[in-house]
Amino acid sequence: MRNWIIGAAAFLAVAAPSVASAQTGYVGAVYGEADTGAADGDFYGAEGAVAFAGSGSIVFEVDASLTDSDDSDTGYGVVGHVYSRNDSHLFGGFVGIAGSDDSETWTAGLEAAKYYTNWTLAGAVAYGSNDDADVDGYGVNVEARAFVHDNFRLNGNVGWANLEGPADDEDVVVYGVGGEYQLANVPVSFTAGWNTADFDAGDVDVWTIGVRYNFGGQTLRDRDRNGASQASVVSGLAL
Repeated sequence: MRNWIIGAAAFLAVAAPSVASAQTGYVGAVYGEADTGAADGDFYGAEGAVAFAGSGSIVFEVDASLTDSDDSDTGYGVVGHVYSRNDSHLFGGFVGIAGSDDSETWTAGLEAAKYYTNWTLAGAVAYGSNDDADVDGYGVNVEARAFVHDNFRLNGNVGWANLEGPADDEDVVVYGVGGEYQLANVPVSFTAGWNTADFDAGDVDVWTIGVRYNFGGQTLRDRDRNGASQASVVSGLAL
């Protein structure tokens, strides 16, 4: 099932030029460190996203990622979005799956964004289920993206989730900051971010740095308003 889903996402990315007049997105590499306080470990991986237009104001987007480390199984995530977008706002829904070799979590939810001159306010709500761990949950995440200029974005997010397991419920608070800078003459950008998830049993801090190749001839502000812009707000749900 995992290979089928990842293959389907890759097919959609390749097929996009034949079904749409324009497609935009990015592919990139990520390196990071996760710290639980009692232990920490490095991880690395790849990410990508593509958005293409349907009829009218409808947009389709697919986000995908693969991560690995020396001490854990390979992790993956694929999210498909369908939303309506104009110069003022975005509203739509998404379905995704994330997991590793022995665990899968399905999510589905709604997403929205409001565009201002130099910044964007985005949010998402979702329900998630993991049958392998017998855990269900729901959560919300809000993200603000501020553009210092067209190719320099700073962002911050805060979210909350409730997880219901076999033993008891647990609330999780998530927050973080990050940014991205794209070079002026080459469609390459650099990312950095920090996020923390506050569980009842302790915190998990995650630092990341990355590099992306951006296709579609867009600035970072253009990508936010017209391209593949939804991966970060959905990934911050912590489900």
